[in-house]
Amino acid sequence: MNWLKRNKLLVILLILLAGGYSAYKYSYKPHETIEELAIDFNGNATEFLQKASQNFANWNTKIVEISGEVTAKDENGFTLNNQIYCQLKNIEDNSSIKENQTIKIKGRVIGYDDLLDELKLEQCILK
Repeated sequence: MNWLKRNKLLVILLILLAGGYSAYKYSYKPHETIEELAIDFNGNATEFLQKASQNFANWNTKIVEISGEVTAKDENGFTLNNQIYCQLKNIEDNSSIKENQTIKIKGRVIGYDDLLDELKLEQCILK
């Protein structure tokens, strides 16, 4: 009978260890980078603005790859076609971007600013 109790304790301990290890691996798994994520829209900025304006809720947090003309620039990013603000993942990339240049970027949609009438993208990378 003593042998049976010891085996039950051993089985319970192994189950707890396996569960703890699984929970740890799940909690601390590496995050996917923007480069690895699948693209939900690929096209030009004008087409994407039309789609996003019809139903923005469908596009929030989606990954898009768009091309357009740089119409404004600041230290953290730039604006495409006067209505899409792109916050860069690597600020160093900002030095290679010039106004009136046509570029292609990949980024995540994070919101729409009603006050500025701009669609916001984050983690943008140059393609």
